[in-house]
Amino acid sequence: MIPNFEEKYGDDAVFTPSDALNAQGEGVVDVPPAVILGYQDELTDAVRERANRSVSLVGSQTLFWLSETVGYVPVHEAGIGAPVSGIVTENVVAGGADAVVMLGGCACLNPEIPPDAAILPTTSVRDEGVSHHYLRSDDDVEATPDLVDDLDDALGAAGFDTPRGRTWTTSAMYRETGVEVEHYRENGAVSLCMESAAIWAVCKYRGAAAATVHQIGDYLAPNEWTPESGGDAGLREMLTPSVEALTKYVERAQ
Repeated sequence: MIPNFEEKYGDDAVFTPSDALNAQGEGVVDVPPAVILGYQDELTDAVRERANRSVSLVGSQTLFWLSETVGYVPVHEAGIGAPVSGIVTENVVAGGADAVVMLGGCACLNPEIPPDAAILPTTSVRDEGVSHHYLRSDDDVEATPDLVDDLDDALGAAGFDTPRGRTWTTSAMYRETGVEVEHYRENGAVSLCMESAAIWAVCKYRGAAAATVHQIGDYLAPNEWTPESGGDAGLREMLTPSVEALTKYVERAQ
């Protein structure tokens, strides 16, 4: 069971993200009110082409400014999965981010969803470890509904299908078994990734909004893996509408 020591929920951490940033880097860096987290070179290349400046958060974590409202962190340059995603989320929230969106690849569990869709998960199965250290383990963790709606509007206007449903967050990529795929698919899961539950849980704990936009990289069925989705539109095409949605969300909240 995670966490091993449940009494932790009533106590504060020994040190905070701000403490760590002060000790390991140049201190807390101011970031835009909305931040996109990226996991693929394709998307990071697109960001580098349009970013107007960048700043080091700490170590190998860099934030690119896409506008005064929206920034981008290439998480994959520090690693992938729930632990590093939770740390980066903590760091950008400490720097002032009020909304965090994962824009990245996933395995699609529903073969009827077209490969060019932008999947918008609404809840996540918490099959990783990080989220359980922030929130009790009773329920799924949820994306922020208004932010999901804004992403839906912008991506839909850009021509993407935007199916919604549960996502399954797991840290064991090579132990995604057929019985699990069948179980979660029958219970409404449409996608699978390694980060969403951790990002959303950190944001809920810290009082920030969170959501995920999934680009289909592969398809996973109980008895078959299709490594390439065959889609034409990808993360590059999803970037601009995602920035537009975050800008709308932040402006409405101000």
